[in-house]
Formats: sequence, structure tokens, C-alpha cells
Amino acid sequence: MYILKSPVKEEFESLLDKSNEQFNNGNHHDSILLLEEAWDLIPEPKGIYSEESYHLVKDIIATYFIINDFKKAKEWTDKIFLTGFARIDSGEKEFISGKVAFELGELEIAKEFFNIANNKSEGRCFGSPKSTKYLKFFKS
Repeated sequence: MYILKSPVKEEFESLLDKSNEQFNNGNHHDSILLLEEAWDLIPEPKGIYSEESYHLVKDIIATYFIINDFKKAKEWTDKIFLTGFARIDSGEKEFISGKVAFELGELEIAKEFFNIANNKSEGRCFGSPKSTKYLKFFKS
């Protein structure tokens, strides 16, 4: 497993701290800008830095969900597949991509992603109470 090295690691963590502060103050756009800046610090191929790359993109997408900017979230779901190469594949990337597709009204794509996520996770991807509407859609 690869980890970020100094001084990149310190700069990366500083940006995450600043992003968290902005997020906690309700400045979601500023939080995202800082996260995107942190993304640019991760060397290529970004996916070998499994924990940093995956969690960063997941946080960016989640914040875009909060501000209901699903088009920007979609841009990042394309990138989530370039992250977390060493992570156990439990369908989480597909589930996130399915949620974004659903919110954009791309229902056939959403259903495909949910099907993959459901198979990989053996149904666990729909376990959160926040996932109820996606499960209802998937089962319809």
C-alpha cells in the first residue's frame, strides 16, 4: 500500500483540515474547493494511494449531494473508479454512482449500478436508513 510522503502529506492533511473547518461552518462550496485542491496533490496514479484517494472523492461527492449539485457529483463518480485500488470491492463505488445517476434522472444507469452494488455487497449497500428510496426504486 502506498502512502503520501512529506511534504505532500502535510499539505494534503492541512487542506483536509481547512476543508473540514469550512464544512463545519456551512461553507460547502469552499470546503469542496479545498478538497479538489487536495485531489490535485495526490500523485498519479491516484488509485495506488487507496485510502486518501477514495475517501477524498467520496467526501467530495457527499458534499455535492448536500448542496444538490448532482451534475458536479457525476463528474466525481467518474473519478471514484480511479481510486482505492487496494480496497476490498464491496460495491460502494457503484452504489454511490447509482445514487448520483438516480438523482440526475438517469434511471436505467442507476438500476445497473445498483444491481452491481447489490451483487457485490450481497444487499448490504442498501442497509442505511438514508438508502430507503434507492432500495424502493431498485426493487420496483
